[in-house]
Amino acid sequence: MARRPRVDIAKRRQVVADLYLSGTIQAEIAEQLEVNQSTISRDLKSLRKAWLASALVAIDKAKAQELAKIDRLEREYWTAWVRSCGDTETVKQRGKPGSKGISTDSIEKTSKEQSGDPRFLAGVQWCIERRCKLFGLDEPQEFNVNDLVIQYSGNINPTTDL
Repeated sequence: MARRPRVDIAKRRQVVADLYLSGTIQAEIAEQLEVNQSTISRDLKSLRKAWLASALVAIDKAKAQELAKIDRLEREYWTAWVRSCGDTETVKQRGKPGSKGISTDSIEKTSKEQSGDPRFLAGVQWCIERRCKLFGLDEPQEFNVNDLVIQYSGNINPTTDL
């Protein structure tokens, strides 16, 4: 029996995929395409393998994109943190400006040392936690509630969600 060219197989598999995904059973697909049901079964096996590989690549790509966003956001938080630690300068003006401007005697400059805005560090912490979750680095924890062992993997809060 002569083997079909790859192009013909690819075209048939596209039709098989369309029919299968629209709910047509293997026997009906085989009848419509005038091939054995075992051929459709092999086509579906190949299609499922390709779909899985494609899904894994898509998931990896999505993870990489989200990781890049988290990395960028963390850099922004660090930049804002450093800026919030710098001294602030307040300028106060006394009196009213004259037609020739303000004399230096009427301007008061004060500097104040800042300890940094903790919201930016909280943002850094959030980025680190998301990255760890994305990589699956958090170890599941076990809780014993009335002799029922519950594994917590970070998706629920065991103190409030149970």
